[in-house]
Amino acid sequence: MIWNFLADEANSANNNPLTQWLFPIILVVLVLLLVVWFFFSGRKNKQRQKEYVEQLEAIRPGNKVKTAGGICGIVVEVCDDNTVIIETGSENSGKSYVKMDKELIAQTDAKGPTQLAREQAEAAKKAAKENKTEESEKPAEEAETSEEAAPAPAEEDDANASDR
Repeated sequence: MIWNFLADEANSANNNPLTQWLFPIILVVLVLLLVVWFFFSGRKNKQRQKEYVEQLEAIRPGNKVKTAGGICGIVVEVCDDNTVIIETGSENSGKSYVKMDKELIAQTDAKGPTQLAREQAEAAKKAAKENKTEESEKPAEEAETSEEAAPAPAEEDDANASDR
């Protein structure tokens, strides 16, 4: 059905040169958009994967973790063979220890270098924004104080004039 429609359009397009080039141009634009979308999508996924690996490498004893299976606990020991020992439970219910691969950890409070750098940049932006708002408030306050200070010398002049 679509092919018949395209064939009919091609036959009718023989008279108009613009319609002869319209279909290939639209096709090329769509293919380019698809390639650009795949490129940026893959880049974002690589960045997430890099942050995840950095986060796993930053895990130390004392970090809280949650596994892909839903087990929550505190890291007690990081072993050399890419495994960790997690303490789960409490004093009342009894503690248990689970040894598992780092790759099974889904969430952690450990922060990798990329995350720390991002947080520092965000803190710097926030501080700069706060300084900017403080500076914009200072001239308004200075203007108010200078207006209040201006009448004071005039009153002193009036007092000095009455003494004369």
